[in-house]
Amino acid sequence: MSEENEKETSEEVYKESEASSKNVADILAADNEDESLRKYKESLLGAAAHGDLGNTDDPRRIIVTEFRVVFEDELTPEIVHNLDSEEGIAKLKAEGITIKEGAKYKFRVSFRVQHEIVAGLKFTTRLKKAVFSDEDSVMIGSYPPASTPHVFEFPRRQFSEAPKGMLFRGKYTARNQFIDSDKVNHLEYEYTVTITK
Repeated sequence: MSEENEKETSEEVYKESEASSKNVADILAADNEDESLRKYKESLLGAAAHGDLGNTDDPRRIIVTEFRVVFEDELTPEIVHNLDSEEGIAKLKAEGITIKEGAKYKFRVSFRVQHEIVAGLKFTTRLKKAVFSDEDSVMIGSYPPASTPHVFEFPRRQFSEAPKGMLFRGKYTARNQFIDSDKVNHLEYEYTVTITK
C-alpha cells in the first residue's frame, strides 16, 4: 500500500458529521428561565452541562478507547485492544482475535463522545467466512460529550457462543461500525476472528 493510500485510509476510519450536531450550549440556553427544566437538562447532560466537551482539539466525535473480548470462563484471559489511535486500529487488524470453538464471549467497548451530543448511536458487527455471514446490531443510545468513557457490552445480558465443529473452524472477517441516527458512520474497523480447536 502506498503512503498516500495509507494516509487516505487512516483519515477515513473516524468520520465527523455536521448533520447530527446537537449543540450543548443551545440546549442549555433554551428555556433557561425555567429553573426546574434547566436542572433537568443539566442532569441529562452530565459533565457537558458544566463545560466538559471532551478533547476539543480532536475533531472526532466518537472515540473508541478500548475494544475488549470478555469470556464467561474467567480463567480465559481477556483480549484487549486500544482503538483510540490509527496505530491501535491497525494493530487489531494485523493481530485479529483468536477464540476457542464453543467458548462463550462478549464484547465490552469503551468510548468517549466529544464536542456535541451524538443521537441514536448504534453498534453493528458483521462476521463473514466464505458463504457464511452473520450480522447483528444494537442501539447503544444517545450520549452527551464527556471526558470519561461510556461502556457497553454486546450482547448485553448473556454471552455469545463461538461456533463448534470442523466446518466452523478457521478465519472469519469481522467488521464493526458505530453509526448515529443521521446515518453517519463515525467509526468502522475490520479484523480477523480465528476459531480454533
